[in-house]
Amino acid sequence: MPRTLSDEEKTQVYEHIRQFLSDELGVPLDTIGPETKIIDDLGGDSIIYLELIEEFKKKYDVSVEIRAIGRYFQKHPIRTVGETARAVYDIVEKGDGIVEALD
Repeated sequence: MPRTLSDEEKTQVYEHIRQFLSDELGVPLDTIGPETKIIDDLGGDSIIYLELIEEFKKKYDVSVEIRAIGRYFQKHPIRTVGETARAVYDIVEKGDGIVEALD
């Protein structure tokens, strides 16, 4: 079911991503900003994106097939923390409708 995240929820999502990356990758939180590249700057890998998405799917009770998310990532590659946050907003807000939103 589609929903709209408030600005406060978007801020919470962004901060949650920063904290997750800091914890998972052992990087100081204050070094992670919207333009920080998760793989190049923080040493993350592609799996970390899926772990993040799974966490937000559970938190917001969103059901989206992994294929839909894969198609979304093909059209909207994500590299930075800010791009990741925008992808999470889209996935939470559109759910399985994310695929239709691509076309």
